[in-house]
Amino acid sequence: MPHASEPCSSAGILGCGHSLPTAIRHNDDPVFNRLPRDPGSSDTFDTVSFFTGSQERRHLSDGETIEPHMADAALQALAQAGIGPESVDRLYGYASVPDHTTPNSLYRVHHMLGLPREALVVPINSEFSNFLASLVLATEAVATGGARHVLIACGSNWTRHLDYAKGHAFAAGDAAAAAVVGPTGLLRVVDHLSQTHSDQYLGLTMSVRSVDIDGHAHLPLDARGLPTPVYSMEAAGSEIYQKLLLNGLPDLVNQLLARNAVHSSQVSLITHQGSRRLLDHWANTIRPGAYLESLRDLGNMTLATYPVNLARHFTSITTPYVVLAAVGAGFHLTALLLENHTRAEAAEAALSAP
Repeated sequence: MPHASEPCSSAGILGCGHSLPTAIRHNDDPVFNRLPRDPGSSDTFDTVSFFTGSQERRHLSDGETIEPHMADAALQALAQAGIGPESVDRLYGYASVPDHTTPNSLYRVHHMLGLPREALVVPINSEFSNFLASLVLATEAVATGGARHVLIACGSNWTRHLDYAKGHAFAAGDAAAAAVVGPTGLLRVVDHLSQTHSDQYLGLTMSVRSVDIDGHAHLPLDARGLPTPVYSMEAAGSEIYQKLLLNGLPDLVNQLLARNAVHSSQVSLITHQGSRRLLDHWANTIRPGAYLESLRDLGNMTLATYPVNLARHFTSITTPYVVLAAVGAGFHLTALLLENHTRAEAAEAALSAP
């Protein structure tokens, strides 16, 4: 049964997992026929030319939902961590976009996994830094003895919540991923920084709104015939791009590294991946030892981007540190520094743990 544990100074990630829909959407998919492709408008968020870099992206098929993928990813993470669902004290994360305003579908994942009734479920709605925020809270819970094992599960079904006359829809992909935080973890949170630019509160929004198709306004409906939320970057102007996306994110990462005396060459970097232009700029500005990304093959998985790429490389990371750097609605930036401990060290610590 879940219960409080002894404080643990070496709390970290014990295991990861990810799950992808099987359906693949290529750049010539008919769904993209309405997208503007004017190269003269390449600096705006409304054209495909800004969101280049993807050749494939996964998407949910008709009748498919993201929650089973979240559960599958969670089972992989639990298996890699060497524990069962009965050992989970808390479940953090988020399913986006949920079927209901509340409750979040994370509760459905709790049921699908058969987690204990005593396991605390905490949906973290901080698009797109949900995984990062969950990881900070999970580490603190384990480190202070509030929990022994915390499961984090994040899933994105955003391909169903986009206006396909807007450029940002071009890179979108669906995915889910999970991680288990516990004592003697392989990746341990060292530090984190966040900035909130609330003057850009309306820059990125998800709400019920009409979309224009052939000059006529249509209200998108889901399979139940109910209005479905649609993402918008209508209000996102040059300030968000130039100050916060293009330069704000690398500035935050470099601040985080400097205050921890970590050189960028010691870091494997995972960032938001909406555009090849941004990824290339961030790579040149931060100059990490490794850049763990999958834009070409998986597109922009929004909140699932960070845990998916972490899960794909979890057992093969060779740098001493990992940095997760997120952008998100609100508007905010978050960067998280993790220290990479070898499996041998983790196993040795586990043997000596009470």
